[in-house]
Amino acid sequence: MHTYGEMGRGRGLIWIAGILAASTAWALPKDAPAKDGEPPRAQIVADASLPVLADHATDAEPAEDDEADDESDDGDDDDPGTGGAGSAAREQAQRSDRRQLDALGVPLISYNSDLGVGFGAVGGGYYYSPGYTPYRHALAAQIFLTTRGIQNHWLRYDGPNLIGKLRVEVRAEYRRELYAPFYGIGNESVALPKLETRGGADQNNSYDYFFPGGWVRVRGRPWKQHPQFEVWGGYGYHWIRIDQYAGSALTLTNPLGVKGGNNGQIFVGALWDTRDNETDPSRGSIQEIALRGAAGPTVSDYTWAGLTLVDRHFFSLGTPKLIFAQRVMFDALKGAAPFFEWSQFGGLTGGEGIGGMSSVRGVLRNRFQGKVKLVSNSELRWYPIEFKLFHETTRVGGLLFFDAGRVWHEGVDDGPFWRWHPGIGAGLRLVRRAAVLRADFGFSTETWDPGIYLTFGHMY
Repeated sequence: MHTYGEMGRGRGLIWIAGILAASTAWALPKDAPAKDGEPPRAQIVADASLPVLADHATDAEPAEDDEADDESDDGDDDDPGTGGAGSAAREQAQRSDRRQLDALGVPLISYNSDLGVGFGAVGGGYYYSPGYTPYRHALAAQIFLTTRGIQNHWLRYDGPNLIGKLRVEVRAEYRRELYAPFYGIGNESVALPKLETRGGADQNNSYDYFFPGGWVRVRGRPWKQHPQFEVWGGYGYHWIRIDQYAGSALTLTNPLGVKGGNNGQIFVGALWDTRDNETDPSRGSIQEIALRGAAGPTVSDYTWAGLTLVDRHFFSLGTPKLIFAQRVMFDALKGAAPFFEWSQFGGLTGGEGIGGMSSVRGVLRNRFQGKVKLVSNSELRWYPIEFKLFHETTRVGGLLFFDAGRVWHEGVDDGPFWRWHPGIGAGLRLVRRAAVLRADFGFSTETWDPGIYLTFGHMY
């Protein structure tokens, strides 16, 4: 499955550096994404990750969005007695009483050194009804392309309380990558000499990947006294077509999965979330466990299972302006997993790697692939500047980061345990309610090749 982007809630629009984003809404496809998303498949679009649709649900982060009062916004709304969360909740309720339908559409623009320039449009419609938060029904659609041959178009439905208190999400998508990366197998894989195409993609270390499909997911909080706990489950299906380039690493390696075919899978998971703010946390943590699997009964040509463990912690270092954020992700596949699953992380947040904007910045996207993956991300975030923009608190700052990851794969030499692939760098952040503008610049300490990532939403 596919994980793109993150979505939040709120009101207002911001143009930043020529990019339009809704200041309180969907950060669409982390890609994410995708944020809090779907079973495994990475964040391609949302390398555009634009927060664009007001008051929508998350696509890549756990669904705190159905609790309209969980973000304090530093107490900067109109009522100093209740702070931003209470004011936002009242505004949501008042709007639901007086207006039943709403719609919004905006352009998408992004840049990623792995994917090129991305552009497209996203829009959505919402049906509000008293007693339903943040809305009763939502329908959204996206068209998105990049200059390096990626297409990611989708249609999505979200019903936060469709079956009692259960949230139901459905998504259909059309996706293609003309140059999906594959450099070989394992932690010590050696890339072939680059054969550059007109758009800057590397044909020797890539393949043509076409995988339309979709998924359905049900989410809920079974313990009212413990809203931090959430469970989910669902099913996804993609039809896979692989076209290989002559002399490419994929052609020479010929791993399981090059014939494509059916890839249906089921997935379940649970998380415990104590973050003080979903979009830009300063304290708290989130732990997640997810399982996924495929076999003949799930309409799959491959039989395999996957386990994902994710831990994210956030520490305020004496002031809310200085934050240390740490994430550790582990993913393991068992059985006859096709090669196009080796780079995917499961769970709501998903991701891909090793390498790229969702795992190790500065390392080429999916540079190292294997059945077992381990990633560590450390960020020191600092927000020295704070001001009002359209009556909302806006914070500007930067960060330093250190990422590292490695893979293991059966039948190949992956080197000693300490053989990790690190990336270091710095970034800029602009935060306004649920909108986080992200600009990261990183290097691989092995090649010193730069990676540039302009998108929306924190990496975690």
